[in-house]
Amino acid sequence: MYINSMNPTLWRFSGLVAAIWVLGAAGSVLGAGTFPMIEASFELPQVHANPFDFTQNDVVVKIIQPDGSGVTVPAFFDGGQTWRVRHTPSMTGAYRIGAVTLNGQDAEPLNLQPREFSVDGTSRPGFVRLDPSDNKRFILDDGSAYYPVGYNLGWRTDGAPPLVDSIARMGKAGVNWTRIWMCAWDGKNLDWPREGAGPIQLGNLSLPTAKLWDQIVGAADAADIHFHLVLQHHGQYSSKADPNWQINPWSKANGGWLEKPEQFFTDPKAIALTKAKFRYIVARWGYSPAIMAWELFNEVEFTDAYTNGKVDDIAAWHTAMAKFIREQDPYRHLIVTSSKVTEPKLWGAVDYYEAHVYPPDVLAAMAVLDDDRLDRAYFYGELGSLEDPNAKNGDTLHRVLWGSVMSGSSAAAEYWSWDVVEANNLQFHYTAAQKFIEQSGLLKQTDMKPIDVVAETDSRGPLQFGPGTSWAPAKLTQFTIKPSGTVQGLGGMSAYLQGNGKNKSMCPYILFHVNYLTAGSFAVEVDQTTPDGARVEIKLDGEPAATMNFGPFPLPPGLGGRPGPRPNPHPDATLELPISQGEHTIRLENTGADWAHISKFVLTPYAPRLGVLAKGGKNLVVLWVYNRAPAEAQTVVGKVSVPGLALGEYDVAWVDTRTGNIISSYRAGPKEDGTLELETPAIANDVAAWVSREN
Repeated sequence: MYINSMNPTLWRFSGLVAAIWVLGAAGSVLGAGTFPMIEASFELPQVHANPFDFTQNDVVVKIIQPDGSGVTVPAFFDGGQTWRVRHTPSMTGAYRIGAVTLNGQDAEPLNLQPREFSVDGTSRPGFVRLDPSDNKRFILDDGSAYYPVGYNLGWRTDGAPPLVDSIARMGKAGVNWTRIWMCAWDGKNLDWPREGAGPIQLGNLSLPTAKLWDQIVGAADAADIHFHLVLQHHGQYSSKADPNWQINPWSKANGGWLEKPEQFFTDPKAIALTKAKFRYIVARWGYSPAIMAWELFNEVEFTDAYTNGKVDDIAAWHTAMAKFIREQDPYRHLIVTSSKVTEPKLWGAVDYYEAHVYPPDVLAAMAVLDDDRLDRAYFYGELGSLEDPNAKNGDTLHRVLWGSVMSGSSAAAEYWSWDVVEANNLQFHYTAAQKFIEQSGLLKQTDMKPIDVVAETDSRGPLQFGPGTSWAPAKLTQFTIKPSGTVQGLGGMSAYLQGNGKNKSMCPYILFHVNYLTAGSFAVEVDQTTPDGARVEIKLDGEPAATMNFGPFPLPPGLGGRPGPRPNPHPDATLELPISQGEHTIRLENTGADWAHISKFVLTPYAPRLGVLAKGGKNLVVLWVYNRAPAEAQTVVGKVSVPGLALGEYDVAWVDTRTGNIISSYRAGPKEDGTLELETPAIANDVAAWVSREN
């Protein structure tokens, strides 16, 4: 898509672990924690050729630790004749520089200072690891649990404060995770200058850019935030999806040598230059526990290589780069990429899964990753809703955050639109969620899994939901909608009901099995089509019941010959039909030329007015209870039934999800069948609760 890359709200198109490290940073034993970074500088006047290329100038420093053992750390060039080495200690005591080598030989450095260091004080939790006893959980070097909760901070948008200021504000709000791109348009790409800046000689790296990253990494460390450092993004090597290929300095059209973007993954020169850059990144910032993971690529499935069927080339590149980074990184940071989790070839070399999704219904998306039964840690590194009317008021962020906390993912789903968060001062949502996580004791539990919890209310209201996936093949085409409001398999529903074109098999139809306890209505909302048009037909119990035609739509004047994708009409149309009491089947099919994008289904009245998402284990259950129709401005009181509890007394606390404050608390016990019935407070929007045997 041709989209303004400076607006993150708009710019979206959208092997098991090689090893699970039992050792922590640079040889420290898991459980030890870390201490603040130590740094030494020195001069190497004998260095010639390219100081940024480790194959020409491989500078390595051996640091002697207080126990007499040594750690070997790569050094980095910092201008002139100056080199630096940075190390994060894992023990207190006296450290000293033992040796500096250049290409394996004694370098005899000049002006080495300091030569010795004294480390004391209190340790910090350290680097992020996968738990050796459960590879779906993250822990820190000191053994404490780490549950990422935050939002993206890809780049500095126009008029926004510097990233270091945003990071400090995030930390104060309790955010402990973010994700930052090495991109050119805000001056953060080491080998690709921003527009208007002077050229960077091939093979060299920008030292002003490196100093900006020094500030970013330092700010994250000070704010106690761990982040994904995104090394490459899809637009760099895409001519179609968020394309930057037309300005890529490695393109032959711009004086480079690559004929096509897909050659990036196989060209020996491109691979060598990329490795040299990655080695420099590891040497300069690998010391930092603030870097949770090296993210090899953002959404690599949108590169030309992937769309042209060269998945094996991409997988081989990932394998080679992950192996190279692990060889160079003495601190053993985690390695990840971001792409569709349904392509197994891409995930063999990385440590965990990071998916991105922009569905019509963010709550429906929560079940998608849980249903995939993935074999290691996973979470949404990006989740949001495009062209979202509820973005500025924080409602979408709030649903993303609390809905995901109740999922089985290894982290909260990480909201994409940081410009919206910052402009509207929405960080308080994270403060409240972190307060709930801490007070409930959630991170102390190791057996928490999503569970079904039923709500009951005096009356029934509208059940509104949307598909859980965006542009992807439907995993299911038939769905049962229970009177409780549960839609089984909803995460597997595609938002794109395909027409009679080449993609028909992706989502040929949608069939609902419903059971209306009273007569009501069924409605479907279509908010987007292509100019070729669509025709949505509904059959009720096998008989034609309603039809909605869209287009075809004429192109605006002058657009016919313009390159790039054609604009998509936004009909924002609703098709509604009455439904009698009882069980029915409702089938939707698109018999038009191209797809229709479904934003919402509404069944009225159908379900209890309260919905519940929950997860639980032996000693704790946490719940998020939400008003299914908050726009009606009516508070709702209901009863929630928590199943599967052992007999005994439990502490119950109801919590305000926007402040994290406890609304009420008391003790209660389950019935003989293990079901604990709880009366909810009056709910205008939503509340959270925990039921604990330990607090």
